Amino acid sequence: MDVEKLLILSLPFIVDIFRSSSDAHVVCTVNGISYTCTNISINTYFPLVLPENIQQVTIDGSNTAELSLTSGLFKHESWTNVSELSILEFSNAKFIERDFLDGLEKLKFLSISACPALMTIDPDAFQYTPDIEALHLDENYNLKLSQVEATLTGRLNKLKYLSLIGIQATKTRVVLGERFSKALHSKNLTNLIISRVKLLYIEHDSVLKTLAALKYLNLSYSSILLATNIQFTHTGIVSNRLELLDLTGCPMIVQYGLKKRDAIITRSILENIPYLFLQSITYYSNQLKINVRLINEHNITSSLKIWDFSQNNIIILNITFAGAYYLNALEALNLASNNMEYISPSFLSNLPSIKILDLSNNQLHIMQTSQDFPNIFSKNKDLEIIYLKNNKLSVVPSTLFSSNTKLRVIDLSDNELVYFNVELRNALDLRLTDLRNNHLKTLPAVFLEQVEQIFRHQPTANTQEATKTNILLRQLRDKNLIADKYNYGYKASKIVQLAEKHSVIPQHLMINILDNPIVCDCDTLDFVKWVIVTDIVISNRTNARCSYGNKEEFLNKETHEMIKENCRLLYMIGLVTGSLVAVVLCIFTFTAIIILWHKWTQQNQGLENLRREILQDNINFKYVVFLSYCSQDVHIVDEHILPSLNRILKEKLNTEKDLVCTGADSFVPGMLIIDEIHRCINESLVVIPVITPAFLRSRWSLKECVDALEKQRPVVVLMKQNTNTNDTVGAIKQLIANYTRATWSDNEGQFLIHPSWYFVGEAIIRRASETFINYRSQSVNTPNELIPLVNRT
Repeated sequence: MDVEKLLILSLPFIVDIFRSSSDAHVVCTVNGISYTCTNISINTYFPLVLPENIQQVTIDGSNTAELSLTSGLFKHESWTNVSELSILEFSNAKFIERDFLDGLEKLKFLSISACPALMTIDPDAFQYTPDIEALHLDENYNLKLSQVEATLTGRLNKLKYLSLIGIQATKTRVVLGERFSKALHSKNLTNLIISRVKLLYIEHDSVLKTLAALKYLNLSYSSILLATNIQFTHTGIVSNRLELLDLTGCPMIVQYGLKKRDAIITRSILENIPYLFLQSITYYSNQLKINVRLINEHNITSSLKIWDFSQNNIIILNITFAGAYYLNALEALNLASNNMEYISPSFLSNLPSIKILDLSNNQLHIMQTSQDFPNIFSKNKDLEIIYLKNNKLSVVPSTLFSSNTKLRVIDLSDNELVYFNVELRNALDLRLTDLRNNHLKTLPAVFLEQVEQIFRHQPTANTQEATKTNILLRQLRDKNLIADKYNYGYKASKIVQLAEKHSVIPQHLMINILDNPIVCDCDTLDFVKWVIVTDIVISNRTNARCSYGNKEEFLNKETHEMIKENCRLLYMIGLVTGSLVAVVLCIFTFTAIIILWHKWTQQNQGLENLRREILQDNINFKYVVFLSYCSQDVHIVDEHILPSLNRILKEKLNTEKDLVCTGADSFVPGMLIIDEIHRCINESLVVIPVITPAFLRSRWSLKECVDALEKQRPVVVLMKQNTNTNDTVGAIKQLIANYTRATWSDNEGQFLIHPSWYFVGEAIIRRASETFINYRSQSVNTPNELIPLVNRT
């Protein structure tokens, strides 16, 4: 072997020895066909000679190297088989020179990224690499789009994937116009990323034609401006070719020169794009109420499979469909973090294939008592994973999941549930019910019986369908797992491996009840026992606690035995106490019956004595009632009140004698009015004032009320509705404040009283009986003072 060949073969090892002696931080590793060097400096350590069979090279300066991307770095024949090259984090690299890539004729993947000083690319920089299919120029914040356009125009005709993340990070617009379309002309570009751009201006229709040829378009986290003649959602951009559209974090799609408007969802987008990411596309301060009716005249089948529409502050989502229009391919939908108060059941019913539905972090407690809520998921027969976390739900209807027989995961954590008993008997594939951080004190026996039955009848391992659902969920959570399949060198196995590693569906049935105020007492004794003995996985069972009295105990066998013993003691105490209480109640009941019987007998005897006193024309009481009213109200009294009073009293006392005294009929002519008032009140058992505005202005009417109060006569007030008593004398205010009253009205000749005359009569008789009994009692106790009341002053 000649000296030259020996030296070439020895170079990698010589370089490694030099690295280890001069800079301990440099690390170069070989992994099959891949070669990676980190923390290197081009002036000293650049790997001019590669180990054998290397096809993928990564050179990472870690922002420490002073690299000039000059010619002659890849001249050695060991670079001829390199198909992938990544040059990352060289903070001082400002230029890509013309012959920089000379020697890399087989290069298909090139990434020159995270070089913040990079500003210039020679227009002929890619003349030696005509077969490049994927080009990354990401996070080169000072690189202008015009430099990329000039470099690509007429070159790299095999380019399929172009990524320009964070390009031209200035306040000036990144303009997609005719130059951009010309640069990509004749290329078979399928994947384009221009994300994290402050102001992306789509200037020309030719751009949309270019975008229409794509399979993957990512404009995420960019503020998008449209020229006045551009219609972003109604042109070729939404074609049957586009498979993934990512507008995540694009707060507005704005028509240039017109008033700002939020991006809207059209039928064409929902029909044609399998993967749609529209997270945070609206200003969060704007509350959206989406009421859309979509018409499908030609029975077009939607291709939409995964849709992320989260974090858009959609408080109402009401999408209805006309015609045979169904999103029948949609399998995963994310509507989380929208503050959503209402979602229409008609929208969900048109998602027959939905497997994963995320409604977390909304306000669905507002519709939890509506008639739409109990059966909102009834049409989603394929539903496997439902997230209702953090919706302030206090009620979950028992029928909410009764139709979802394929359910595997139910997440109701971080709500306000005080009771949980849903119908899950037919959900034999159920693996996780997450009830963390609610207000549950126990779980009912009927629910525990259901989950035990499910546990006995399900297999012990996840099925192939569960694995597919795990993959689908990981794709919904991490859109890069879908985007990867559009990348250069994609391997399908990568997604499956990641999904298995981050499996969401457990192998065995699990229930999570942590952070609930579980109570240990006699009522929950069976639940405590179930937690201890069940074979179902209770999340973090060893740390589960319950409140017992004024302290917390672990949910374990010792706690169960302690509660059981205390409950047995309480039962015995309760049995003895119950017996004593029963005896006491019997004695109390017998005594109460005797008292009530005596009172009833006394009342009946008092009523009979009253009737006898009235019918015998006793000198002490000629009347049951003295009716006090103002002369201005005589027509009301004569037509309605006086006749009704006489009638009801005659019926109750079984007599034809008039029992109501009035000044008009009973005052003796020629006598002092004040004396006649005293006499009539003395000869009556009850005083009834008819209070009206005129009554309150009459001094004689007021005098009659005052006299009744002074003589301690019971008063039954009849007051006209809406009579203002604020300015009347204190005696009337006292009367109205201390006594309940009957009210009456006289509207257009129709007299109405409340309560009825029957109940008014009952009240009068009762009060009259009390007066008569009190009078007789005083007569017995003070016989020397038995003088007629009529003669008292």
